[in-house]
Amino acid sequence: MSELDARLRDEIDDQVAEALDAYLAERWTRPRPTWPLWLAIVLTNVAWLLVTTT
Repeated sequence: MSELDARLRDEIDDQVAEALDAYLAERWTRPRPTWPLWLAIVLTNVAWLLVTTT
């Protein structure tokens, strides 16, 4: 298999970079449903504190 010429490699690199930028922008702008996990952690900690202090 022949090596890719420099222009084709640059084009592929540009497309990969654009796809990665788009993915990261979408990932950070949409709300992530992690609040149930944090709520469970907080409730567990509160329950543990109540049990151990009384």
